[in-house]
Amino acid sequence: MKAIIINRKLSPEEKSSLDRMVSDGARVFETAQYGITEEEKKKINYEVMDMVLAFGDKEFEGKPLVDWLKFDESSLWYYHKFRAYFRLRNLKYEIAALTKLAKEYDEVYCYSADPLISDVQLPENVQVAISKSNSSKKWNYFSLLKYFMILKSRWMINIFSPGKLKKPEHIIMDVSKRQVFLDIENLKENQGNYVIGYMLEKAGKDFLIIDEAVQPKMTDGAKIRLDRDGLFGKGSLKRRYLGEPILLNYFLSGKLKKRKKQLLSKIQKNLGELHGMCSGDEKLLISIYLSFKGASNFYLIKYLSYKRFFGRNHFKTIATVDENSPALRSILDAARTAGIKTIGMQHGNLHDLHPAYIYTRADAGRNAFPGHNLVWGEFWKAFLMKKGNYPADSMSISGQIRTDIIPKLKAESIEKAGLIPGAGNSDRLIVFASQPQRDAGLRERAALDVMQAVKALPETFLVIKLHPNERNDIDYYQKLAERSGLDKLLITLEIDLYLLISVCDILITCFSTVGTETIYFHKPLIILDHLKQDIQNYHKEGVALQATNMEELKDHLESILNGVSQVDPKAYNKFITKYAFAIDGKAAERALEVIRKL
Repeated sequence: MKAIIINRKLSPEEKSSLDRMVSDGARVFETAQYGITEEEKKKINYEVMDMVLAFGDKEFEGKPLVDWLKFDESSLWYYHKFRAYFRLRNLKYEIAALTKLAKEYDEVYCYSADPLISDVQLPENVQVAISKSNSSKKWNYFSLLKYFMILKSRWMINIFSPGKLKKPEHIIMDVSKRQVFLDIENLKENQGNYVIGYMLEKAGKDFLIIDEAVQPKMTDGAKIRLDRDGLFGKGSLKRRYLGEPILLNYFLSGKLKKRKKQLLSKIQKNLGELHGMCSGDEKLLISIYLSFKGASNFYLIKYLSYKRFFGRNHFKTIATVDENSPALRSILDAARTAGIKTIGMQHGNLHDLHPAYIYTRADAGRNAFPGHNLVWGEFWKAFLMKKGNYPADSMSISGQIRTDIIPKLKAESIEKAGLIPGAGNSDRLIVFASQPQRDAGLRERAALDVMQAVKALPETFLVIKLHPNERNDIDYYQKLAERSGLDKLLITLEIDLYLLISVCDILITCFSTVGTETIYFHKPLIILDHLKQDIQNYHKEGVALQATNMEELKDHLESILNGVSQVDPKAYNKFITKYAFAIDGKAAERALEVIRKL
């Protein structure tokens, strides 16, 4: 018997070959199945996390790996740790599946998207075909031209606004894509930064907002729009300075180019030496870092550009959300060299398997995280101290800035029919907050379980609220809806999340921060938790029902809709105090006050 694992798109020739093998009796395992159990995946998750954390501290020739990737007082180890963890984890999934199937079948064929699978010792009866598209990526020169136009427009705006840099003492980075954002005065839907938008609005003249667009990829398939946000910034230019022209510091400086070349050459050389000293999973991890050369090159350019900028302009603090992403870490590292206090602001829930926030004790002394951090509540402070090894005095509790709109929303009466196209006021509205999970199989299964469970319930309407990073995935969920036979649904990115929560009857999520936000509204919450991890403690804290499959999910939905299961107000209020401090409309004010005092 033959088994086939498919982990990428197939070429027409490969599809034809696959069809022939299937007709001969071969069994196909799609990515959604993988051939390994959820418990096996859970075990791999923690094993890989433990290995990655320990590897950074492991010494080679008398110095830890972190120092092998050091530049100035920073290290590229932290820049790629998040991506490297998930890539190695998914590779281990694939290896486990192939090893398991090799014992059950005479021949196993794997169509893999990761070329590193070729470096793994697999059973003799396993054959692997690597995606050819990984080896050649052509530049999209039309996209490159449009990006140059964006840079030129932003550079011209900065040229005519040098005075913006003289008075402010503090910087807030605004690098998010604009999303639906409620005006706190009239609840009208605008476009803005929904995470810290109310903070940006209340920041005074002592704050400068550095506006950066998300840097696009220039390979074929990249889409760059010449829209207002890209050309002129994401809001009023009164207190905004555009970030991309700062990168021109590098391209106009031979000295910076030489310095970047030296740093990158040294790091790649050290990675090559480490590759020769490692074996097994450690060798795979070094291979992953070597494959990130292009990204490393960009982050060093960004670091050196901002280092020069901060050396010429003086500020006291710089604050940002998503502070551990490499695109922002490079800016904070540059600010630190100029003596600027760096501040991270919590923007989502944290958990044991979040590589961006889990550090070792040794990391605490290596500038691994910002000098100060604004967290939502006491729980998150304790979590970062225990799991992330953050110092207690490096954190302040401010509450979640986005919640400042909730008191206003609770005071309004909003009708479903006027907000949700296709839904009537009598429909029980169920919202599923989706996520681009790293495990494609779990992501698909979650969506199908929700659709099938809702389909089985009368007078219900499903809204799939897409994650911001799923803006191009409407077709993905539409096809799953067609498979499930569900037609009473809306797939949207445009309706404000808090508006949806305010009118919904039940919200379902896997482990999204949206679950926490649902509790702020005292709405029923169900977590679809196939691995029984309860990552965000929703079930443990008594604020959510836990479903591990479609049948359990359907039972919980029925129980809530029939009034059998109800919200526990005491548990909800206790959760809010512990995780969000207070829902009082003053989180933005508290955050700004902390920054000024620093």
